[in-house]
Amino acid sequence: MTYARARLWTGVSAVGVFVTFSLVMYLWQLPATLFPFDGGPLWAEWLALVTLFGLYLLISLPFDFLGGYWLPCKYQRLCLMFPVFWMKWVRGVLVQGAVMTGSALALFETGRRWGVWGAAAVLFGLQVALVAAQLPLAQWVGGLKRRDWSGVPEAPARRTVLAGFDAGFAGGYAGLPGMETLVVPGHWIDSLPEESMRAVVLRRVGVLRSGARWRGVALAGVWNLAGFVVCAHLPGAGVERLWEFVTTIVAFTLWSFVGLLVLPSVSRPAVLGADGYALAHGADRAALRQAIVEIDQWQEDEPQRGRWLERIFHPIPSVENRLRGLDSGAQGGGFWHAARVALYLSWANFGMLSRAVHCNAGRPELWVLFPGD
Repeated sequence: MTYARARLWTGVSAVGVFVTFSLVMYLWQLPATLFPFDGGPLWAEWLALVTLFGLYLLISLPFDFLGGYWLPCKYQRLCLMFPVFWMKWVRGVLVQGAVMTGSALALFETGRRWGVWGAAAVLFGLQVALVAAQLPLAQWVGGLKRRDWSGVPEAPARRTVLAGFDAGFAGGYAGLPGMETLVVPGHWIDSLPEESMRAVVLRRVGVLRSGARWRGVALAGVWNLAGFVVCAHLPGAGVERLWEFVTTIVAFTLWSFVGLLVLPSVSRPAVLGADGYALAHGADRAALRQAIVEIDQWQEDEPQRGRWLERIFHPIPSVENRLRGLDSGAQGGGFWHAARVALYLSWANFGMLSRAVHCNAGRPELWVLFPGD
């Protein structure tokens, strides 16, 4: 079994466990048994949500160990000493836990007073805040450090370099649309030739100029917002009592699972579109091909995939399909990274699949800025 396929099965297993957990919690209405009290001091409600987060951690811990420590060591990727891995993981979950429980408490308190639509308005604001705070959160969660870089002429003025242990870190864009910061991985600067760096920067410029980045963020936010409202109206769910709110959370996990199946299809065209933009605006074809191959090797090292495997699980086309797209001059619109941005934004309403997927399980550097193209 290859490293990529082992990671895929780890992620599929983690997602399957959380989906089963959520189904059991919803169908048997277990939140009413676990969180039976109605009202109480604010600190008691927050402690109840911290307890739920603790249960979430216990379920995710074996998959984080597999994805972040055991598999990278077994396949001779990044093999950290266990205390180093453990401290990275603890730091990441503390920051994530503070954001998730604090956001859930804000939603619940608003819902108790102003109902579902009041909570939905707060959720919209929380998602906007998560987009705005994406850069500092990526640093805090992943322990990423800033570096200097003179850049290439095509690089936007608003840019930064972040470096960490994980070669799978791919940076991306962080910040609100119109105020984005281009995040460049330090590993790319150290390892890619100058022409390849120019090509990948041109791709990122194309993502911004085509509107694919803001479309991806917008779709991700709308998907999560719609899911929260729908789930809050399900039988047994709601936002006015604690057990109803927890039922809404577990139902939203099922909604996120649906997103994992449908959102990759609208994310992949944006990747092909960025490749085409780079070629059309002066990127060297051979350098771009080299960058596509090498970046895939640092992340998953799976240049070929079956059609259905890619269609269901992968928002980034395989190397084979991307190179074929370069040769055919394929263009695309799409919603850049909508599937993975939706997982990050789901922190705002306690999304339990946000770090259970194959690309970032156990890898805190990739919990905020997911692996990308």
